[in-house]
Amino acid sequence: NGVIKMNIDTDTQWAYWDGLRKFEADKHDYLQGQIGNPTGADKPNKKFYDPRVWIRKAEESMVERCGVSMEKLSSKGKYE
Repeated sequence: NGVIKMNIDTDTQWAYWDGLRKFEADKHDYLQGQIGNPTGADKPNKKFYDPRVWIRKAEESMVERCGVSMEKLSSKGKYE
């Protein structure tokens, strides 16, 4: 038995950013103003620019990346 050290800070930071980047790319047309989007000039965009929405996408991306690290370290599913 031994100890394995894996520095995943950079990977998790990138994963967080990548989740946000993908959200922005996917919802770009809804993030150009408070009102007006592809579904109508008078349609509100709050549900797209609300920080809780895009932060959640960033967090989901980071969680997925942490899962990859746990698989590589053979620790997935071992927490009791």
